Amino acid sequence: MSESPCPSHDFNTAYTETDLGVATGVFTRRHAADGQSVLVEGVCPRCHGNTASEYRHGLPGTGTKGLDLLRRNRRPAPQDDDTALLREVHFCECGHPHPGLPADAPWVGCGAGWRVAALTPADEA
Repeated sequence: MSESPCPSHDFNTAYTETDLGVATGVFTRRHAADGQSVLVEGVCPRCHGNTASEYRHGLPGTGTKGLDLLRRNRRPAPQDDDTALLREVHFCECGHPHPGLPADAPWVGCGAGWRVAALTPADEA
């Protein structure tokens, strides 16, 4: 993901836990530098901010999101397997504290959750 802010990011979108179903936008996957995880990156279909979720290799179908949760080992993540990653619910991790973000929210973003329709290897995007 680019470090620069997404120009269409709606910073005023209020935090609301919302299931968006299946997102058809472009989402990429790549191996993390540590070799222990996979990154799924794209644009949140709700607030349009750049978002990235990290999944540690481990138990299929029991994903984890974000570095903080990885450090705490709360939920092991799926193998580097697109089938498992397509079943996962991905959450907005745009890093912007949207209005109404609860202090105990597990991810900093707009509260949206979705599944991805397809994943593209980052080197093919």
